Amino acid sequence: MRRFIVALIICLIAPGAARAQSPDIPGPNAAPPGPQPKALIENPLFDFGTALEGKMVTHTFKIKNTGKGELLIRGIKTSCGCTAASPSKNHLAPGEEADIAAGFDTHFQKGHQIRTITAFTNDPDTPQAVMTIQGIVKQQVAATPAQVSFGTVRKGTEVTQDVTIDDLTGGNDFAVGPISNSNSSIKVVQAPRTDHKPGALLHVTLEKTMPTGAFDDTIKVVTNRVPIQVDVFGTISGDLNVEPAQVSFGIVPRGQDVVRFLALHNSGARDVKVLDVISSIPTVGVSTAAVKPGREYKITVTLNRGSPEGQLRGQLTIKTDDPDEPAMTVPFYAIVGQPRL
Repeated sequence: MRRFIVALIICLIAPGAARAQSPDIPGPNAAPPGPQPKALIENPLFDFGTALEGKMVTHTFKIKNTGKGELLIRGIKTSCGCTAASPSKNHLAPGEEADIAAGFDTHFQKGHQIRTITAFTNDPDTPQAVMTIQGIVKQQVAATPAQVSFGTVRKGTEVTQDVTIDDLTGGNDFAVGPISNSNSSIKVVQAPRTDHKPGALLHVTLEKTMPTGAFDDTIKVVTNRVPIQVDVFGTISGDLNVEPAQVSFGIVPRGQDVVRFLALHNSGARDVKVLDVISSIPTVGVSTAAVKPGREYKITVTLNRGSPEGQLRGQLTIKTDDPDEPAMTVPFYAIVGQPRL
């Protein structure tokens, strides 16, 4: 009888004891036990109207805890690198408020702009409190064209394009210079404008010394208003041409192989042999097959499933026995896993 009573007691308490050993685990946005916090952004939209390019737009948002539990600001994220924000405090008792100071750098921006600031909190109803800065950025200086594209140019050819620098403020004291760029095969010469208006005329010359393959450069123009940049790009073609000029794997799920193909064509008089193809990143493999020896090659590029998550950038180096084009580079790009916004 005593054993029966002990067994009966164990049976009655066992289900409850089992539940106590495996409690429900709340998710990252689940409400914590006890009094709850509540995040409230007072005036979450700030419209600055119109601002001149190059000026810093600043504003202070206010976040208040209108709940009954402590509010934690776990982090701040902005929509782009030209916006910065930080809270005056990260722990808010019920009824307390904090300032979130935000700054928007308008350098190299123009037109209608929208930037968002997100505060990550422990509020189960509003885990992400969003604030917005918007307005119109008025350009002070403009380059026409804003970019210089030389397209595809045959190796050994010299080409020149002109860029006009304009003052959009209407002042009479506009000054341009100095001007700089980093690619030694792109020469930039400043000259007076032919229409005698304030500003400058830039003669941008692609010189014969530019090697084969894709190229890019940035012309940096200093003015007494704001600095301005002009991007220069194009491709130099020789006897050897690779298509496509770059490899894009796109967005690749983690744990998946992706294959792309390149074709190398030789339009010169002599046969060319591909000696080797080297990838700058170990998880991107390459192999080469001669379609027409000396004239055409197929290059297989594989993004292997062991690639780490995130953005992946690198290049292929194609080595040949051509004395004029002993090495060619082909950039590649991928996003492995979910893109991080």
